Amino acid sequence: MAGSASLSWSPIDWDDPCGGTIRLWPFLPNVVLTDSLRRTAGDWDGLAFLLPDDEPEIWNDQFDQEKSSPGINRDSISSSGGTLARMMIGMSSIEAIQSCRFPDPEPRRLLMAAESQSGTGSRPVFFVEPEDEEWTEWVEDCADEMVRLRHLARSIFSGRVWKKYLREAIQNASPPTEGRDEAKAHGLAQASALAAAWWYRSESVLSEELCSRRDARLASRLRGALGTLSGGQIDDEGAPVLLVPVMQAWMPSIHSALVKTPLPEHVEEEVE
Repeated sequence: MAGSASLSWSPIDWDDPCGGTIRLWPFLPNVVLTDSLRRTAGDWDGLAFLLPDDEPEIWNDQFDQEKSSPGINRDSISSSGGTLARMMIGMSSIEAIQSCRFPDPEPRRLLMAAESQSGTGSRPVFFVEPEDEEWTEWVEDCADEMVRLRHLARSIFSGRVWKKYLREAIQNASPPTEGRDEAKAHGLAQASALAAAWWYRSESVLSEELCSRRDARLASRLRGALGTLSGGQIDDEGAPVLLVPVMQAWMPSIHSALVKTPLPEHVEEEVE
């Protein structure tokens, strides 16, 4: 389920009709962004991840693994086969930027910033992937879809399929305009194409209905997290901004789901 939209380096602000702003901020998986791109996140009051609440534990485990054996996560994925391995191998060849980093550098950096007591103090954090029967049903439906005969048949030609999605991603990718280092900008464009190709291929094994159900549920919970952040106290001058790191290629779909204004689903702040 590849997308035809260009891969944007700029965040998208969606103003909730109930007050406050959800800011979708694009990042690339396992890539360290430049300082100029990091600054595009702007000022924000809370942080939400499209992830389950045990993700920080995984990041901490990866940090310990990398400390004792640098590159172990990259090498494990690269040797596993499949499109994720192709993405990782491709990114490892880009010399101008820092890629294949574990734990995922940009989300973890933002989490540490939110938890820091310096400056204005710590800020609320939300992990919006649900853990309930409805979500379990969606996961099971995805598993059923992925083992259908047509997907098993396509896996035989995975190399050809990967090249198809990579060609499309290259057409959609462009260097960021922020910053003056042309080598880094070109490297980021390459990484953007590789990450998008992996995302397009991953989405292609799911039906449009499954993707829409996922994005609508997450958008609903983002609205709920924003409501929790605001505490019901919204005014024009002090409306909060909820920053949401989203993989660049996924961002248009999440924005589209928000535009449909699904009903908010309450989400509690993560407690350390």
